[in-house]
Amino acid sequence: MAEHRLIDTQVGVIGATVLIIGNVIGVSAFVLPGPLAGDAGPGVIVALLLALIPLVFGILMSLQLGSAIPVAGGSYVYASRLVGPFWGFLLPWITIPGVWAGMLFIGLGFAEYVDFVAENISFVPSVPELALVYALLVPFIVLNVLGIRMVAIVQFTMVSLIVVGMIAFIVPGAFAIDAANYTPLFPEGAGPVIVAIVSLYFPLRGFRLVVELGEEMKNPAENIPRVLGLSAAVSLSLLIGLVVVLVGTTNWQQLGGMDAAVAQVSLGSFPAPLTGLVLVAAAMGALTSINMTYTAYSRLLMRAARDDIIPSPIARVHRRFNSPHVAVLLLGIPPLVVAPVSPGTVTLSVALSLTILFGLAVAGVALWNLPKAFPQRYEHSLYRLPPWLLKFVAAGAVVSAGFLWVLVSTQLPEMVAVLVGWLVLGYVFYRVRIRRFAQRGVDLEERMARLHENERVET
Repeated sequence: MAEHRLIDTQVGVIGATVLIIGNVIGVSAFVLPGPLAGDAGPGVIVALLLALIPLVFGILMSLQLGSAIPVAGGSYVYASRLVGPFWGFLLPWITIPGVWAGMLFIGLGFAEYVDFVAENISFVPSVPELALVYALLVPFIVLNVLGIRMVAIVQFTMVSLIVVGMIAFIVPGAFAIDAANYTPLFPEGAGPVIVAIVSLYFPLRGFRLVVELGEEMKNPAENIPRVLGLSAAVSLSLLIGLVVVLVGTTNWQQLGGMDAAVAQVSLGSFPAPLTGLVLVAAAMGALTSINMTYTAYSRLLMRAARDDIIPSPIARVHRRFNSPHVAVLLLGIPPLVVAPVSPGTVTLSVALSLTILFGLAVAGVALWNLPKAFPQRYEHSLYRLPPWLLKFVAAGAVVSAGFLWVLVSTQLPEMVAVLVGWLVLGYVFYRVRIRRFAQRGVDLEERMARLHENERVET
């Protein structure tokens, strides 16, 4: 087994909190509510609240697992060590196309907002959509190659602008709400609400980043719960406030016909300086989303590659910048190639959300198995869920994720079929990989069942 360099650059509580907030409140907060409201009506608010159910399970799981075993690429480690080697492999396998879909979704959302600005502000030139997608994705590939500390510095600036812009929309908008816009609650029935629940889980997946950072966070066992609490308080307050105000100030049918609905509502209702802040926040949301998607999922791929279950070069850490640069490029380059034939934003967001819900279900099983597999880590966790609560959270995560998968299969069966086919192909790849290493005298499954030296339980 090759020796892999560890990342030795670290961020503190504030830096990690800013990373998480930017990962949750991205461009999806400005792009998704409009078209989803057009499909589901005011029930999009209910959909957001229902999307918080699997989120709560996810946050509690992240708190317990991250406190017990704080490692880089945590979701892969928990799946492979606490569920089984094959399930650990499936996490990076399903992550790759999911992240590609997420990159394209964010890029298209950014292009939508820039187009809106160009149409409404005379001195802003019109730029082709594809060029905008490339202009967004490429710089953040480079930034993530430069390492976590540079990422955190840039992220702090962008998140500050997002918070100011969202407040500039929510506060004046709260005084312009017309209660009549909240009725009828479900004008198109339950189907569009189901799709909205899964779509809105896309931004909420951002909290899972905290278990991917691991070795890049100072005192991770102690700070992971603090980061989760701070980031949840800020992110969820702003996100819920934005959706409630958007739907309350504008008829749902009008929202469905708007591009960049948040910006259009602001432009039509609020003074120009406030609209300017909203536009800046939306642009920053696209940047933070791209930034942190590269950061989070490159760590997952890096950690899986350390076990050789995916090609080991993906685990390389840049000697100068302390970044998993090969994993970043693997996630970043393919969307640039696929961008000219990309599907719509809602389709892309559902694709990524389904991959994340798959990971949520696997993490639920991992949490259930934690006390038995690593009792010492569980007993000595700085923040330990009582056994009854641990089992409730674990079961709730699995049930809610599975329930949403089933519901989406009734609305978008083709997408579910494509993902299931990808998982079947993954099984073939996995068996070939295991057999190839076995011929060299290496038991990959045994390797994937134990913690590495820097992760090992003290006895």
